[in-house]
Amino acid sequence: MRWMAAAGCCLALLAAPPAKMPARQIRVPVWVDAKAADPLDGKDLHAKLGGADSRVLDVKGPSDFLMLLVVLDVVGDLSRVEPAKDALVAGISKLPPKVYVGVLRAQDGLKVLVDPTADRGAVTEAIQNLPVSGKAGLLETVETAEQLGDSILTKTAVRVAVLYVTDSEIENYREDYTNPVINSSDTHDLSRRFPETLIQEKFSKLNTVLAARQTPLFILHLRYRNDRLGEAYQNGLKQAADLTGGSATFCRSSGEIPEAMQQMLELISSHYSVTLAVPERRMRRVQVQLEAGDKHTLTYRTLFFLKGR
Repeated sequence: MRWMAAAGCCLALLAAPPAKMPARQIRVPVWVDAKAADPLDGKDLHAKLGGADSRVLDVKGPSDFLMLLVVLDVVGDLSRVEPAKDALVAGISKLPPKVYVGVLRAQDGLKVLVDPTADRGAVTEAIQNLPVSGKAGLLETVETAEQLGDSILTKTAVRVAVLYVTDSEIENYREDYTNPVINSSDTHDLSRRFPETLIQEKFSKLNTVLAARQTPLFILHLRYRNDRLGEAYQNGLKQAADLTGGSATFCRSSGEIPEAMQQMLELISSHYSVTLAVPERRMRRVQVQLEAGDKHTLTYRTLFFLKGR
């Protein structure tokens, strides 16, 4: 993929991987209490994986390089999309120079709009010129986006995050997740009673994949819905983002979009990436425990699924 080749060149300039990589390691997204006076240091941390002590190999924080992969999945109401574009451009312009931004589009598969760059002008042009059309693409591309993020995490020491800006609705996917009534004459047809079943099944499969990924996923959705299918979809998005250590926000009005965007970008840029050595004993489901004494209050991802060797 052209994007990966460009990212490789870019990342070679940003940061080199540690000279000696341990057999297994994971990268944990961590946030510290905003009131903390001192930055988080590896010497402050005590870590456990699955109850066993783990070595803290590296800590990268807000003053270090960040690769932000922005995935645009907007196909609907321009009254929401245009404020979102403007807010995204404004927010990115305020990010530190060490934040490199790649812009991608989710329609018809993941497509690059601009390679990872510190050039805010190129990023602005790509965002503002994005066509607003097609079908929702988040569910079809998020695994690939997370895979891209992980490929960067495993090869470099930079922080990485994926941000989806989306107005996706579950009815607007190419695949039908709405669980249509199979037998309209059968009042006991389960699709009548559980219309959200296909949505839940999709997210169950997706979360199994995301639990093995290490890149935090953030989702800014431009339109909150309170109907049954809409809430099932939004609950699924929130669970998926939370599982990776990221978060999801849903805007109830266009007026909420600028502030929500700014808060999301601040959350992303303020995160630490803590590298932990995985104990040699075989583990599949790993609980993470981090402590920093009395110096910091930590918020962090607590669960990983580890792939086999």
